Amino acid sequence: MTVDNSPITESDLHAYVDDALTPDRRAEIERHLAADPLLADDVAHWRKQNETLRALYDHVAREVPPARLSAYRIAQRLKAQAAGRWRMAAAAAMLVACGGLAGWIARDVSTAARPGQSLVSEAFAAHSLYAREVLHPVEVGGDQQAHLATWLSKRLDRPLTIPDLRSAGLTLVGGRLLPAYGGPAAQFMYQDDGGRRITLFIVPTRNGKESSMRYATAENLESFSWTDETVSCALVGDLPRDRLQDIAMRAYKQLS
Repeated sequence: MTVDNSPITESDLHAYVDDALTPDRRAEIERHLAADPLLADDVAHWRKQNETLRALYDHVAREVPPARLSAYRIAQRLKAQAAGRWRMAAAAAMLVACGGLAGWIARDVSTAARPGQSLVSEAFAAHSLYAREVLHPVEVGGDQQAHLATWLSKRLDRPLTIPDLRSAGLTLVGGRLLPAYGGPAAQFMYQDDGGRRITLFIVPTRNGKESSMRYATAENLESFSWTDETVSCALVGDLPRDRLQDIAMRAYKQLS
């Protein structure tokens, strides 16, 4: 067996998480992690983030773009343009083709600056994934609220206030960082005395315009979503609609 004694870099660690190493190098890194618990925790978080990305976006990676966006069909359309206006026609067709392809790739991203079904779908998916977790429902517990607020504010590049919902009978479980629209999102989790959990899903917006609250439901979950100048939010839970709306209003007032 050949032992690779070269220094272990961050790139090596990411390759380890992605299962892109030779068996010998992988064993070397595992020995290194066994001797460094803090670094091992970081690697575990990276692996968890990869699992989250796969859970949320694998269906997009498996989709096949429409045939009309194939390079062959685009080329055929360009060749068919009438003589005499070929320069203008070719430029127009290319713009249409590129715009269609960009729209196909970014169709879920385009709603990042405005609330709507995509925001709520992301919030529903994240809630379903983590609200039922027993051992690891959050990355940072509610007992580290100051650290949690500072960390997620930095990652979203927005000053975030964690709503205090104790007056509504809810205790902060904690929060985590999640991917959304190709960027960061924050999820705060709360729990009532009966063990029922709600989550507040937050994504940053640019030049956001305030919107009224919007109600949505899917299976046994309900949501109220809204947007202000800096963030879009969706509160999700398996609670009566009037109670969830009251909680959403409390959160909205503290975040505004």
